[in-house]
Amino acid sequence: MSVAASDHGTKLERPVRQTYGRILGYVAPYRQRVALTVMLMLLTSAAVLVAPALVRQAINEGMAQRDEAALLRYGLLFLAVIVGEAVGLRLQMYNMIWIGQHAVMAVRRDIFYKYLDLNLSYFDHNRIGDMMARVTEDSNALERFITWGVINMISNLFTLVGIIVLMLAYDWSLALLTFTVLPLMIGLTLWWRKLSSQRYRAVREAVGVVSASLQENLSGMRTVQAFVREYREKSRFSEVAETELQASLSADKLASIFMPGIDIIAQLGIAIVVGVGGIRVLNGDLDAGTLVAFLLYVNLFFDPIRDLARRLDQFQEAAAAGERILAVLEAESDIQDAPGAQPLDQMDGAVEFRHVDFAYVKPRHELARDADRAAANGHTPAATPDTSDGDDPAQVLHDITLSVRPGETVALVGHTGAGKSSLVRLLGRFYEIRSGEILFDRRPIRSITIASLRGHMAWVPQDTGLFAATIRDNLRYGRLDATEDEIIAAARETGAHDFISRLPKGYDTEVEEGGARLSTGQRQLISFTRALLADPRIIILDEATSAVDTVTELQMQAGLRKLLQGRTAFVIAHRLSTIVRADQVVVMDHGRIIERGTHDSLLAARGHYYHLYTTQLQGQIAE
Repeated sequence: MSVAASDHGTKLERPVRQTYGRILGYVAPYRQRVALTVMLMLLTSAAVLVAPALVRQAINEGMAQRDEAALLRYGLLFLAVIVGEAVGLRLQMYNMIWIGQHAVMAVRRDIFYKYLDLNLSYFDHNRIGDMMARVTEDSNALERFITWGVINMISNLFTLVGIIVLMLAYDWSLALLTFTVLPLMIGLTLWWRKLSSQRYRAVREAVGVVSASLQENLSGMRTVQAFVREYREKSRFSEVAETELQASLSADKLASIFMPGIDIIAQLGIAIVVGVGGIRVLNGDLDAGTLVAFLLYVNLFFDPIRDLARRLDQFQEAAAAGERILAVLEAESDIQDAPGAQPLDQMDGAVEFRHVDFAYVKPRHELARDADRAAANGHTPAATPDTSDGDDPAQVLHDITLSVRPGETVALVGHTGAGKSSLVRLLGRFYEIRSGEILFDRRPIRSITIASLRGHMAWVPQDTGLFAATIRDNLRYGRLDATEDEIIAAARETGAHDFISRLPKGYDTEVEEGGARLSTGQRQLISFTRALLADPRIIILDEATSAVDTVTELQMQAGLRKLLQGRTAFVIAHRLSTIVRADQVVVMDHGRIIERGTHDSLLAARGHYYHLYTTQLQGQIAE
């Protein structure tokens, strides 16, 4: 269950401003709430600015002149301002959280929708755990950025501008003296920003690797425990966790320098005001109330700056997370409906392969990304293999020509790696052929819309793909509008009804993820029933009975025959019982069709199939 190191670089692939712009686009639908939040910010900022002025008046008019009434008046006004600030801040925070949560929900929805739209080659080249991390961890980083980063940054800017104006109005020379520490703050911030962006990118990538490792181990837990490899997976997970730890510590190390540095510079500014202002009060150049108010404003002046500096931590994290999310949202499926493609409303089931060549290659956006990264790192991008001589090691199917009439069953036979599964995956246009043509009812596959093409097909893989839902829900997945009577009728025909009805809750029995509560034969019967309920014209069985024993397979034969009856079928078969009934047996080797015919005719020819039969299949007769 090992996980390869991430192949992603740590360099942001687009301007940070562009990333932020795309992220904030998810806030646009909530403009009214944003406007309300901004108004609340103005009110709370105004309250923050008024409070020191009230303290100044209380000191100068109340304490200095021993006017208890004035002191009480300004005290009550100060209390009213503080209460108003608290109420405004409460409403502001609620709206900020509401906006952030709704925005991140939209982000997660768009990522999930994009995953559904991408073709299988994308999933071949990306780890599931890392893809999940973009929906969870990276989206959470965006939520923190939208909820606390952007809104608080705007609030801090409002407050900062107001404080600067008031400080200059109270005593411009003391204000300018306070501002002398700003170059130190700006220099420290620029230094931190330069180093932190790549480190936070590395953190996000490391989190993705940890998620991928966790997902792979949980999915393969039976294999881990069966081979007693717990100690090995503990070691491997510790390695990726250590990498994530070191990446996080590297980023936090910068923060541990940056945050205290900002605080020290702020305290230096306050010390300057206390020293210079105190001397001026002693000399009679400045009243005590103004100095106290000025000190409060100075402290308030550095609070937004300190907070903005801390928000940069979130901004860098959000930029890295946003880059990873946008990389998904901008990915394009290499397999789309061709211009002018029309739906295939009805299908007889005739299928023809004409000189089809196929190779598994990375999607175009992946190749372009790899080339950009190679160029950014000073490397020469790898050249596209020269296939002009037809001897491309990546090619898995070579010159496949095959004609299948409606209702025929084709058994695909050959050693592992012969290209059988690759051939049937082309039927649903899950991958794009390199050359040649595939036709359905004499129509080229690219002239048919993908949804309508797949709507005429049903797949029964070796891994049945059952969901954590009831048996009824799993069966209805084949046809969502199926009635209860239709579900039961289909289950009776495949023989699944007998064992389902014996379950404590019948069709309402909950199936754990992958069908863990059911036997292998039961899971396959449910898979057969689901496919039968879909009533397809073409059925594909990808080693659907290879995981069951011969006795169980014999018990499933009635359901299998019902499923194949009257339908064009492609069966990747290792079982003799399935092969002997096929209308065509297609023997494949190293991506080529080397023999075809019926079971009897191929045996009589005493070629490759004959040797395969005598060495592998004949043993099933005794079994």
